[in-house]
Amino acid sequence: MKKIITLFSLLLITVSCQEPETTINDVLDNYVTGAVLRGWNPAGDYNYFAPSTSVFTVELEEHDEQNGALMQDVQVFVALNGQGEVLLRTLTPSDFTTGPTGLPRHNLTVSLGDAISALGLSSSQYSGGDTINIRLQLNLTNGISYTNTDAASSLTGSYFKSPYIYNMVIKCIPTGAVAGNYTVNMIDSYGDGWNGGYVSVTVDGVESKIGIPDYWGDFPELEPELLWTPGSYSSSSYTLNIPSSATTMSFAWVKGAWDSEVSYTIIFNNGVGGPDQTAISESYPDAGVKVLSVCP
Repeated sequence: MKKIITLFSLLLITVSCQEPETTINDVLDNYVTGAVLRGWNPAGDYNYFAPSTSVFTVELEEHDEQNGALMQDVQVFVALNGQGEVLLRTLTPSDFTTGPTGLPRHNLTVSLGDAISALGLSSSQYSGGDTINIRLQLNLTNGISYTNTDAASSLTGSYFKSPYIYNMVIKCIPTGAVAGNYTVNMIDSYGDGWNGGYVSVTVDGVESKIGIPDYWGDFPELEPELLWTPGSYSSSSYTLNIPSSATTMSFAWVKGAWDSEVSYTIIFNNGVGGPDQTAISESYPDAGVKVLSVCP
């Protein structure tokens, strides 16, 4: 009987020492330590009219199991609308400094001019609404690389901030006069005119006042100056041409008595076969200078 008990005890010990085939053990057996390239405070805008001063910035912080010692380099690629990607530059460990957390950090800057130059594009090959894609690839000394296709949603969110790709939409914010036709389509919801409000357009120091006259005649000093297409007091339009010789322009809203009834849209056309573009559209406009989006 003692021999049977002893053999049974040995069998239990042998079986209990064998590793069960569970999911957690499969994960541990196949676990691989990776790396993360965090992006702190991405900022900037791209403007078609100012490529050299339109700059995207992001502070990169590299994480690996050896606190940065595994980093071989970081490649920065650019593309236009996801096509024709090229290598813009390669960052080596010497481009990084030790950040406040003790990990390597680098302040990456990519101007619109840098991206367009690297892609070999002329100004006629891109326009407002197009997107510059800035993709990062982290290469480790062990031969493993990480980029946006490797980043799960848990890495791209608010904590890790590691999307590896940044998409910059090109805006068209004029820095000077843009020649063409500007049609102001005007609406007054009450139907009694703009009650003294108007769109002020100043070209090379000369102001034009565009608005629907007041039905009640409360602003007689203003109405002879207003530019509009007669029809009704609820809607109107007027097209102003800005010549190619112009150097400066600005658009502003000047308050009237009932701005809550006002809405307007400015449509731009370059006058030489280009498409109509909505430069700005506002309801209940605030007073002051307006930022237009106008692509030549």
